[in-house]
Amino acid sequence: MLPTFKEKFVKISASPSAAFPERKSIFQPYISIRLFNKADEENYIDLKALIDSGAGVSIFPGEFGQAIGLTVENDRIEQIQGIGGQSFDTYLHDIVLGVGGWKFDSYICFTFANIVCPVLGREGFFDLFEIKIDYLKKEM
Repeated sequence: MLPTFKEKFVKISASPSAAFPERKSIFQPYISIRLFNKADEENYIDLKALIDSGAGVSIFPGEFGQAIGLTVENDRIEQIQGIGGQSFDTYLHDIVLGVGGWKFDSYICFTFANIVCPVLGREGFFDLFEIKIDYLKKEM
């Protein structure tokens, strides 16, 4: 049986636009995680990451890898194509992921390309859980 946990979406300030003139905020499926260096689990950081079913793999800014003691640039290079069609290099690392009090062996692609936030994708995250998103309740 897979572990379970619940977490509320995060409310984020948003600017109105021509399409949404009344918008002041949006809700996003961010979850609290603990990212461990697999070789040294005393070396970890706590952060919020966006759950993104459209992302094939989990991609984090390289600075998060450095923060847990990784030498980010390695020979396990994976080229990723973003939503805008632009490609960028990522560096695959085995890590330990802490979610909801549970720990899992996983992997993250770290990059120094300009990405906005840590993203948890299908491989290395979704394949570890049964994920249910209830947008009306703003929780997962």
